[in-house]
Amino acid sequence: MRKRHIHLQSQTFTHVKAKNMRHRQLAHLLIPMVLALAACGNGNKPGQARTLQIGNFAEPGTLDPNKLDGSWEGRIADALFMGLTTNLANGDVAPGMATSWTTSPDGLTWTFKLRDAQWSDGTPVSAADFVAGMHRLMTSVPPSSSVSVYFFIENAEAVRSGKLPAEALGVRALDPKTVEFKLNRPAPYLPRVLTWANASPVPRQSIAAHGDGWIKPENFVGNGPYLLKEWKAGDFVHLTKNPTFFDAASVCLTDLYFYPTKDVIAAERAVRAGSLDMNFDFSGSRLAEIKQNMPGYAHVTQGQRTSYISFNMRRPEFKDLRVRQALSMAVDRDFIALKVLADGSEPAYSIVPKGIKSYAGGTVTLASKGQSQEARVAQAKSLLQAAGYGPTKPLVLTFAHRNSGEVPKIAPVLQANWQSIAPWVKISLQGNDNAIHYASLQRGDYQFADASWGTITSDAIEHLELIKTGGGSNDGGFTDPVYDRLLETAAQTADIKLREKAFLEAEARALDQLGITPVIFDSMRHLVNPRITGYVINGTGDNPFRLMCTKEAKTAK
Repeated sequence: MRKRHIHLQSQTFTHVKAKNMRHRQLAHLLIPMVLALAACGNGNKPGQARTLQIGNFAEPGTLDPNKLDGSWEGRIADALFMGLTTNLANGDVAPGMATSWTTSPDGLTWTFKLRDAQWSDGTPVSAADFVAGMHRLMTSVPPSSSVSVYFFIENAEAVRSGKLPAEALGVRALDPKTVEFKLNRPAPYLPRVLTWANASPVPRQSIAAHGDGWIKPENFVGNGPYLLKEWKAGDFVHLTKNPTFFDAASVCLTDLYFYPTKDVIAAERAVRAGSLDMNFDFSGSRLAEIKQNMPGYAHVTQGQRTSYISFNMRRPEFKDLRVRQALSMAVDRDFIALKVLADGSEPAYSIVPKGIKSYAGGTVTLASKGQSQEARVAQAKSLLQAAGYGPTKPLVLTFAHRNSGEVPKIAPVLQANWQSIAPWVKISLQGNDNAIHYASLQRGDYQFADASWGTITSDAIEHLELIKTGGGSNDGGFTDPVYDRLLETAAQTADIKLREKAFLEAEARALDQLGITPVIFDSMRHLVNPRITGYVINGTGDNPFRLMCTKEAKTAK
């Protein structure tokens, strides 16, 4: 994920793919600590007005900004670090460590000027810290799954593959206060990408002293609005306000507690009881009841996240386009989005989600859009028969899926959709926790599977590169030279209108060849106590805690 990262958000079919942000939607682990909070205090009590108790999906695997993957990790890291750019409450991009930036006419050189700022140990934040962060992002083992998002940087892909040293990366410190990015193609979304935690600077002095242990609370050095105070694995992560942050005077909240909250129903109860102030998901089926019993708590919007089905092209079944077409046609997207979920999600007949300002999402769609379910199923049967399947050669497959969020509701519906094609279509389900699920996808150890991608860039290219040949997020190994050429033409086009037209052509080809097939555009659902101010739900899933406060704290000022 941002994605945010994504989205995952919820990232929630946050995106979040549990790779990052791939911003895919992620696992929630509810812990006894959340329930105990009701007995030990909450943000409404005296002395706690500047503290937030936050339900945050899953236990972080890491908080190292250059290595993390998920939106649940990125959400914490965004409070610990600040990149060259940052987000406002509505998701817009604003200056962060950089006060300004300029772009060359061809869009290939960006220059950022840094503000005066310090790390929490008093060391000045310098341009070299950003260069070091980008070097770590490109060379870390194992890599963040979001690393391919940054392949528009000059030599990034070659550095990642080990063909070139890190010093060849097109990120340079021109002087202590100036960072230069050289790109291999225009990337008008660069300021957006640089808000994501993966692009954060790193405290070189702390890493030199402690190695990978620099991220532990006792060694932690950050440049963001908060510091890592305590991390009890499986329990909570506690952040405290950073007095050396350049804008510390405007940061209201002094303490943030993040809890893994897998069970959204239990988390909802905790929010209602006041033991959690907010939770970054809730069951869509509960929306009407929540609005009635907890007025002002539910926030829902269309997220920039697509849940889709990945076909493993290494499998002989999926090398045949007709099989991919048949399984795509049989999916009853309208029923899943509007009846099973009924949470603001929309049926997805295209890959790029709506709400991306630079792209007319939904303009090109699957050819089966508008057909009845009965007609689509009949066509699916004919396609499979033409591919050689039938009573004497059944199509037997296993569909892998995440056991988080609303996915367990969707998987049996998909199974029923496919098995309605014919008695000789036999689909079994295999559910796993997010980390296990996505690790299997990365290894190519699956037949076909559910996945989700939430935006980091808020740009069409991020979603379309999911099936780029050799792309870091192309789990299924799909390859199509025609598609790659169309995508590369779009990527190299600087003119915004021509760029959009080229991307539309590429998406049309993607929907024709079906390296993946979209299922839904996820809604983003948050539960937030009305006492919290400065919170705004938005499609990117960016909710900076440095801009939040509470009504009690504001009254006390």
